[in-house]
Amino acid sequence: MRPSLKGRNTRPVYAGRRRKRLIHGGVGALALTLPAAAVALTAGPLSSPRAAASAAPSNTRLVSAKTTVSAAKQRNCGQLFTVAMAERAANRFYAGNTAPSGHQLKVLGYIERCQRNPAAVSFVRGYDHRQAGNQRARVAAARAAAAARSANSGWAIPAYVVQCESGGQNLPPNYAGASGYYQIIPSTWLAYGGGQYAPAAYEATAQQQAAIASKIWDGGSGASQWVCAGR
Repeated sequence: MRPSLKGRNTRPVYAGRRRKRLIHGGVGALALTLPAAAVALTAGPLSSPRAAASAAPSNTRLVSAKTTVSAAKQRNCGQLFTVAMAERAANRFYAGNTAPSGHQLKVLGYIERCQRNPAAVSFVRGYDHRQAGNQRARVAAARAAAAARSANSGWAIPAYVVQCESGGQNLPPNYAGASGYYQIIPSTWLAYGGGQYAPAAYEATAQQQAAIASKIWDGGSGASQWVCAGR
């Protein structure tokens, strides 16, 4: 005899065109076999609206990550950068009065090209150019100020460089061969015409050393010849 369904708590379960009833009774409830399609619809992380909502962000992040990796590979980039990251790099490399090295410029170029948002590439490139221009202006102003101080101090190059290099003394050659007030090495001394005065800088007069040092300094473009000029 089939048990009666009357008076029991039931709700329909759909699977395609098939319709069955699942009995929510207590002990002695009927166990009905559900079609596989229905089981697939009712089981798993999307079985309830709350579970579906919690699972959606994870799926979205996964798709976003795959899209980012694909875009990076297409542009031959191992990593993609944001505009903020590009600005921080430019601010760091152009912060001082020394121009970025070749490697640093390559890094900036890589960051420009590998922007997460391709539309930001031109903005980042323009920002880098502005920072470079600001640095050049600072360097030019610093050199002009140093030249003014040098003119007032009586030295051919900025006084702080002389004080750092030799303490304002006509020193004999050091371990590297640099000598004189301006600590000029023999090869540089001869290359700039110092040989007409003396074989080494310290053997020439203060005026002669100043003449050669002024040629080397060349308005600041030769500042890299002195280690102390970069401090």
